[in-house]
Amino acid sequence: MTRPRLLTVAVTLACATGLTTTGCATLPSSSSPQVIDTFAPEGNDLAVPTPVPDQEPDLLVRDFLKAAAIADQRHAAARQFLTHEAAETWDDLAETIIVLRADLSAEGGRSADRAEYTLRAEKVGTLDPGGIFREDVGQLEVTIGLTRTDGQWRIDELPPGVVIEKAEFFSTYAQRDLFFLSGSGDTLVPDPRWTAADRTDLEYSLVNLLATGPRPGLTDSVLSRVPASVSVRPGEDDGADVPGTTIDFAGLPVLSSQATTQFAAQVVWTLARADVPGPYRLERDGAPLDERYANGWTTEDVRDFDPYPPAEPMRYALTAADGLVRLEPGGARPAGGPWSEVRGGSSASVSYDGRVLAMVVGDEDAGTNRLLVGAIDGEPTEILTARSVAGPTFNPVDGRAWVMVDDTRLVRIGMGRGGPDVQEMEAGPIRSLGGEVTALRIDQSGAQMAVVADGKVFIGALSAETGQPLAGTFRQVGRALGETATAVAWRDRSTIVVGRDTTEAPVATVSVDGAIAEPLSQRNISGPVTAVAAAGRDIYVVDRRSLLRLDTGAQTGDRYWREIPGLAAIRADPVVAG
Repeated sequence: MTRPRLLTVAVTLACATGLTTTGCATLPSSSSPQVIDTFAPEGNDLAVPTPVPDQEPDLLVRDFLKAAAIADQRHAAARQFLTHEAAETWDDLAETIIVLRADLSAEGGRSADRAEYTLRAEKVGTLDPGGIFREDVGQLEVTIGLTRTDGQWRIDELPPGVVIEKAEFFSTYAQRDLFFLSGSGDTLVPDPRWTAADRTDLEYSLVNLLATGPRPGLTDSVLSRVPASVSVRPGEDDGADVPGTTIDFAGLPVLSSQATTQFAAQVVWTLARADVPGPYRLERDGAPLDERYANGWTTEDVRDFDPYPPAEPMRYALTAADGLVRLEPGGARPAGGPWSEVRGGSSASVSYDGRVLAMVVGDEDAGTNRLLVGAIDGEPTEILTARSVAGPTFNPVDGRAWVMVDDTRLVRIGMGRGGPDVQEMEAGPIRSLGGEVTALRIDQSGAQMAVVADGKVFIGALSAETGQPLAGTFRQVGRALGETATAVAWRDRSTIVVGRDTTEAPVATVSVDGAIAEPLSQRNISGPVTAVAAAGRDIYVVDRRSLLRLDTGAQTGDRYWREIPGLAAIRADPVVAG
């Protein structure tokens, strides 16, 4: 199980031109990997600010902003800094804006009993209802007025909503995943949410959030066995000396055996990934949901739904001299067969079952690209020829390969006994992102797609019913990366890897909600990066020299990008599942 991830909100306006802008945090080549523009979390034992006797008005506003990060009891801690009338009328639920840093200036003047400050800040995101983080940009400017009450300064004028400085957000909130079912119903899709880091009723809070359903962008892409009609309460043994967690569901209808397992998978993995202790005794109105698990469910009981299953290592690569090569412990050797006779391959992916290969082959003289698809141990079939082909990527649900052709057509290809089946998909949602599409990747659940368009990264949803890209769901993530993205890959279902056209921090990871952006090691890598791929804890990139591998799980503070045995100093492209 993993610890909840603390927020790392990326700088937006200050880094609009990329991470090389002066003042934007990047990864020096002489140091270990660092988080892009991050603050070290101060821990969850932060003292709750309270008004200090005879406190100056500007300092009181500062403490009010710190207290505003504590949402308990309708921001009771922050209301202590308000006059009685303002505390009763302040609408703290209007919106929650996260800013980089709040600057105060006394432009409104100050008298013996009156003070007015203008708060200016750079917005980096909003926290929407349900703990949904949404990247945002722009300048915030609000007025805060204070008056003397019984000789002490108190705020009597402030706008609706809450403003939280990023550093305080780090200290008081943590990211935790809710899990919903993919359209096929046999795998889980993470939906990251931000909740109070130290809340004592975390298990009930998370399950209640599950009942409210997925975030708006995922509504038509996922399914849920946790109905909105349910409510949860502590089990009868809550507080007793019984290991694990008991949750009693009220209003839960009778479920089939399959639906019960799916329901348990959503709840168990949501709680387990948030470090809520198991086993998990799931009850309906005081009785076990399933008598077979009266003593509690564990992740092993729903292992088939593991949202972060182990991934196969990279087994193939493309080379100029030998075409498709197979990677073995002793090095790389030609894979053999027709695919090794193909030259000019620029990108390729293999299906999740390892049987089908899709490859884009470039012809520099003609200025065209060909898409070849076929069994990995059989003859490739030419599917189409175009000026540009972005992809390929495989959908894990139906096993079809997808490509974007000439920035205008979205095509998926299935290989049956009768030959290739080519279908036109709805390309409008992707065309609307930009003029030039250079990369697209479907995630491991088949519910979401990452796209690079005009150097920016977008994530959107695929319909659970038709598999088509859903209009209105694509949103830009990793705004701090500017317009430098060249390639994208899914590290897992909640994180993407981005290759960049820059020498500073040429590879970064971004969370699916855009809240977390981290540069990867810059040791022994020379940007720009033209291709990225991920296989488990290993990340592969092609820099200006060769194909490199980074072991992100290595137990060392200084991780190096290393060449692939047998491919040292050889320009090659990675070939992984997906």
